[in-house]
Amino acid sequence: MRIKINNLSLNYDSVKALDSITLDIEPGNVTCIIGPNGAGKTSLLKSIASLLKPTGGSIYLDGKDSKLYKPKELAKIISYSEAQITRSIPMKVLDFILTARYPFHDVLHYFEGGRDLEVVNDVCNELKVTHLLDRRLDEVSSGELQRIIIAAALAKRPKVLLLDEPSAYLDIRYRFEVLDHVRRYTKEYNITTVIALHDLHLTSIYCDKVVLMSGGRIVACGSPSEVLTDEAIRNVYGVEVMTIAVGNGSVIAVPKPSNLG
Repeated sequence: MRIKINNLSLNYDSVKALDSITLDIEPGNVTCIIGPNGAGKTSLLKSIASLLKPTGGSIYLDGKDSKLYKPKELAKIISYSEAQITRSIPMKVLDFILTARYPFHDVLHYFEGGRDLEVVNDVCNELKVTHLLDRRLDEVSSGELQRIIIAAALAKRPKVLLLDEPSAYLDIRYRFEVLDHVRRYTKEYNITTVIALHDLHLTSIYCDKVVLMSGGRIVACGSPSEVLTDEAIRNVYGVEVMTIAVGNGSVIAVPKPSNLG
């Protein structure tokens, strides 16, 4: 599902969170949104998910204005995953993941069926959280919870997958495994995946297209090698770095000696 964003703006009271965003996001690719805190990454994801109402501009899903979709239609198409969820509700992990299947139920089939359980079982096996299904959300670690949140997002089998900091709280092994799975899933099912990330190295490894934001605006957009440059990082993050290519198009950013004291 192709996403076209035209001149999108969003205000929080008098603060402009998004300022004239225009962007074309193609299916089958992983698009990463990067930028410092307050750049507008989460606001953009939530606007695409129709969780926030833009002040101006439009978002089109396969040529249709997202405002013309019914809420249940959007709930079937789009899966949005926040970086954190509350654990205060003593819900079992299985029940939490199954909530992702609710948009596919109707008044005659409200409860989960065999297809729902089959999808959840497949996703949980892929993300290695099957052993957690009988636990409560408040009984799992932060890293386990993050994988559970992503499992719920994928259990919808969405056409548009929006992930806000999916690698948060994960150790290095699960960072690679989760993002590798997301990338393979995106390619296999030709879905549209947009990820907000802070880690520039992971961005260079797993993303096809990088959108660099600052102050609610897009300041650069292109392949990782085109966007992740010394100059762009200095201008947006305010830090002097050297970007070093380490193979397969991936890069790492290291401080210049003058920054080390």
